[in-house]
This record gives sequence, structure tokens and C-alpha cells, in this order.
Amino acid sequence: MNRRVKFIITAIFVLGASTGIARQGHAQSRAKQTAEAHYEKGMKAYTLGHFPEAIEEFERAYEMRSEPIFLYNIAQSHRQNNAPQRAIFFYRRYLEADPNVKNRAEIEKRIKDMETQLNAQKEKEHAAAAMTPAPVPAIPPTPPVAEPSPPSATEVQTPQPASSEDTHPGRGLRIGGLVAGGVGVAAVAAGIAFGLHATSLHDQAYPAPPRAYDYSKDQDSKSFRTLEWVSFAVGGAAVITGGVLYYLGVSASNAPLALAPLVAPGAGGAAVFGRF
Repeated sequence: MNRRVKFIITAIFVLGASTGIARQGHAQSRAKQTAEAHYEKGMKAYTLGHFPEAIEEFERAYEMRSEPIFLYNIAQSHRQNNAPQRAIFFYRRYLEADPNVKNRAEIEKRIKDMETQLNAQKEKEHAAAAMTPAPVPAIPPTPPVAEPSPPSATEVQTPQPASSEDTHPGRGLRIGGLVAGGVGVAAVAAGIAFGLHATSLHDQAYPAPPRAYDYSKDQDSKSFRTLEWVSFAVGGAAVITGGVLYYLGVSASNAPLALAPLVAPGAGGAAVFGRF
């Protein structure tokens, strides 16, 4: 019984290890295929002179599979793309990753030549900067001297036509006052009508015997009575407002102002008259 258990456990471990090794091998194979695909794209781009694209593809290939040859191709692409500093960087990474390459001496000479070229370019830039004269401060221009203008003939000022506000000051206030007064008078008239109708309904609600009391007409009478007083209140306020506005307009124009009493059944007030 114990031998069978040991055998089963051993078989399980062997099967698990085999499965892990197979998965690892499959992943490595897939990474290798992806790296080769990027490498081929990079070589096509390099051949066509598309060096930035070639650099990108070679870097992707190196990320999938760390082969030193990819570093060399990246360096070559940077050199062709006129980026000597980046080319030197990747040439050195290539030599560090594969110290025993056959063309090591050629690469080291290439690095030295590019460094010499970079140093000469820096010295040339420094010399050019030293020879550039300092900017001369700009002298502010002398402001022109104003010359006296010759005497001109006397200009005749053409009088401008006066606006309506100048010829009729306060006209807007007077018109507004009259409009407000008119609204007030209309409201008072409506209140009178409401009052008369309320009185009529009240008489109909309380008829002489033998007719009975009419509740509906009594309520209608009260409603119209309320409308009567509301109309009187609104009309009186409008008449007062119109009188104030008209008074202000008359004060502005010094026009004569006249007041006339306004009398109506159950109400009273005043109307303002004048020139506008």
C-alpha cells in the first residue's frame, strides 16, 4: 500500500514538472518568433532608410529576446540617423554584452572616431560663440519736435440740430405719467362696474318675499365686491404714480401743470393734465 502511494506521488511530481517545462519551452519559442518578426521588420526599415522605425523594431526585438546583435543593430541605426551619442551608447552596450566579438577593434575605432567628431563640433560651437560680438544696446530714437501749426482761418461752428430730448425735456416722464394715469382711470372704471354688478347680485340674493334667499348669487356678489376694491386700489395707485411721473416731467420742462378731481361712486382721486 505504501509503495503504491509513493509511486502515485512520484508520478504526479514528474507529470507537473514535465508540464511546466513544456509551458516554459512554448513561451520561449513564442518569444523567439516574436523577436524574429520584429528583427525582420527592423531590417526592412533599415534597408529602406527608415532609421527611426528600424530603431523601434530592434528595441522591441531585444525586449522579447536579449540577443546582443540587436544592440549592434540599434547602434548602427542611430549612427545612420545622425545621432552619434546614442550610437556610442549602444555600441558600448553591445561590447559589454558580447566581449569576444570578432569586429571589436572595428567598433572601438568607430566609437573613437565619433567621439573625436563630437569634440570637434563642440569646440567649433564654442569658437563661434566667442567670436559673436556682443549685442550693441539700441539707442532710443529722439522724439520728434512738434512744430507750431500755421494759423488757420476762423472755423465756423455749424450748430447741430437739437434732439427731441433737448427741445422737449421731460417728455418721456410726462408720457409715462399719462399712460399710468390712463391705466389707473380704467382700473377705477372697472371697479365701478364691478361694484354695480355686485350690488345687483346682492339685491337678487336677498329678494322680497315670497322669493327665497339665493346663496350662489350672494357669493358671486361678494366676489365682485372684492374685485371692486382691488380695482379701486390698483387704479388709485396707478393714478398717483402717473401724477408723480407727470409732475417730474413738467418740472423738467417748466410746463404748466393742472390737477382735476376724479369722483366715482365709492371712490375718489385726482387726474393730472398738462402739455407733453
